[in-house]
Amino acid sequence: MTRMLRILLSCLPLLCLPAPAPAQDGPTGGDWTSFSDGLDLDRNLDLIDVIVDSDAIDVTRDADAFLRDWEALDSEEAACGSAYTDASGPTVPSRCAEGEDCLRCYEDAVAKINFNRYYIERARCITAANVRMANSAMAFGDSSSGIHAVTGLAWQLEGKPQIQEAVNKLKKTYTDKAAIYLRNLEGALQELGRCEAEHYGEQDWYQRYGWIYHNFMKAKYQSAPE
Repeated sequence: MTRMLRILLSCLPLLCLPAPAPAQDGPTGGDWTSFSDGLDLDRNLDLIDVIVDSDAIDVTRDADAFLRDWEALDSEEAACGSAYTDASGPTVPSRCAEGEDCLRCYEDAVAKINFNRYYIERARCITAANVRMANSAMAFGDSSSGIHAVTGLAWQLEGKPQIQEAVNKLKKTYTDKAAIYLRNLEGALQELGRCEAEHYGEQDWYQRYGWIYHNFMKAKYQSAPE
């Protein structure tokens, strides 16, 4: 297992992953960068050599989890949004089919709602996958760095702080993006409310329904995954 891990880390460009490709069945755009992009962990590869000669149970366990999470990261990122469905979202009323103004009003609002729902979920999914990978990497580094004093010091001073800094940056990027999607979602729900008022006389649709949905989405997506 440790031999596989060393081969994996050696073959990768110093723990730098490519940005994930957008999901094929949803809106395009919104690329996200993996937490490890740009990290220079050359010196920490010495930890792998130490682990090869070690029988430490905790290190083996954490290295195994690290390897599994690392191998799963690309596929998890690529899959983010692939299972998205708008079946649970708002739809265009069938009575609008014969009215061009009504149809256009609902189609525009619903398209904006679904766009922002898709991308905020994709952002959360990718962030969660990368944070989970970072936590595994830090657990692996913490366990293995205790075996050797020199590599342990390098890990505490250079390796771990870089990962923590990158994770904090990713979380900030997520919260900034989520705020935009949530704001756009609120506007789209208000737009749908105006359609309800204009075409069906439902004057307080947003206050009765849209506001509740928007606050539910805020509770779920406003904060970055841990």
